[in-house]
Amino acid sequence: MKYAPRGYNPFYFVLEIGGKEPKQGISWKNNRKTITEALYWMRRGHNIAICATAKDPLCIVDVDDLAQVPEIKPTLQVTSRKRIGRHNYFFAIDGTAKRNIPTKDAGEVRSVWQYVLAPGSYVPCSEEEINRMPDCEKPYAGRYTLNNELPINTITFEELPEVYTARYAEMKKLEVDATIRELKREKYTGKNIGGKKSALWDLDITDVSGVSDTRGRYIPMPSVIHGSETGHNCKVSNGLMHCWRHSVCHNAFSYLCMLAGIASCERAGRPHGGRFFGVNAQDGETVFKVWMYAKEHGMIPEDDPIPRSALVYYAVDRGCCKKSEIQEGNRLPILGYTLTLLVAKQEGINLGRN
Repeated sequence: MKYAPRGYNPFYFVLEIGGKEPKQGISWKNNRKTITEALYWMRRGHNIAICATAKDPLCIVDVDDLAQVPEIKPTLQVTSRKRIGRHNYFFAIDGTAKRNIPTKDAGEVRSVWQYVLAPGSYVPCSEEEINRMPDCEKPYAGRYTLNNELPINTITFEELPEVYTARYAEMKKLEVDATIRELKREKYTGKNIGGKKSALWDLDITDVSGVSDTRGRYIPMPSVIHGSETGHNCKVSNGLMHCWRHSVCHNAFSYLCMLAGIASCERAGRPHGGRFFGVNAQDGETVFKVWMYAKEHGMIPEDDPIPRSALVYYAVDRGCCKKSEIQEGNRLPILGYTLTLLVAKQEGINLGRN
């Protein structure tokens, strides 16, 4: 701690033996340990985490793919369990880099109530993971070890590798777009054409994922989405599925968007602390693709009535009417509606409409 800012004290806490999950029985935020206490628990076989809190200057740049982060400012660095990733420790003195920035597979910036495993921790690796390691690293498989003994350097947002700053710019744009979309959103009454409502809007996260409320337990993210080689980065509570790898939560619609290949986890979900989901449940094309996926996979009836926005998208996309012909209330003209039903019948799609 020779080079640490005045007043800084690391936030350590205890994890399960051989795992990344907090020790059960107590909230990890209420289980802070001193360095002496952390060493005591580590000697008993437990792993130890170090957390960057909202009130301290610690900023951890977690690199999972060195090819996407070829250069980074020199600082204290730890090699992670798969021996092909790095944890880079910085102090964000000016505060600009104190942001949580998840990427798809390059890694994350962990700065606000996020943690990594401290050196000395151990999480077993699979045979497949070991085979991907350089031969010189295989004896250290599963271990978190110091890669150098440099002092912890300072960092600003502008000094973060480009893959993280670009992702943050994308996150802010998605947030602005979602806010504008929400302000323009028409109130949804639950009714559709002819007073009918698609069963799509009644699906919950358990219906689409097969995962029920985990009652506070962390479980692996379903492998169909991205899974977890080390176990537990997912929790389901209050009708939402939380992904801790990407710091987002999902409802049934955003989860279906991932299944349908419309958006990846970090782009489809609602950021923790955010207000809006990354996918638009009023966009006709998105709703149509999700509705089709749900039908094809038996989540909703074959004769389920197509949502209005999806119907309008389908009609315009198939040339049954022009966008300029859409009437008030997002309604198709009679001729356009009739043509749309005929085209859908020819394509073998049951729109659930007469």
